[in-house]
Amino acid sequence: MTPAERLADRIAKNRAIDQRVSEKAISEPGPKKKPNEIAVRSKAVRNVLDEFQQIKRTQGMDAAAEFVRRKKA
Repeated sequence: MTPAERLADRIAKNRAIDQRVSEKAISEPGPKKKPNEIAVRSKAVRNVLDEFQQIKRTQGMDAAAEFVRRKKA
């Protein structure tokens, strides 16, 4: 098999794999989130980010880093 034939074969295999993956993604969509759930989650994230920025401005970066560590635990 020449290098050109190997390349053509590999391209054909990759296209077949891409097609199978895209078909599977269409047939099995992930769980849908309700718009309300998305809004509530986004608001919570914004609140935490705002709190982090406030702590960083008033108490410094070390206090803000400690805030993040406490949130992770």
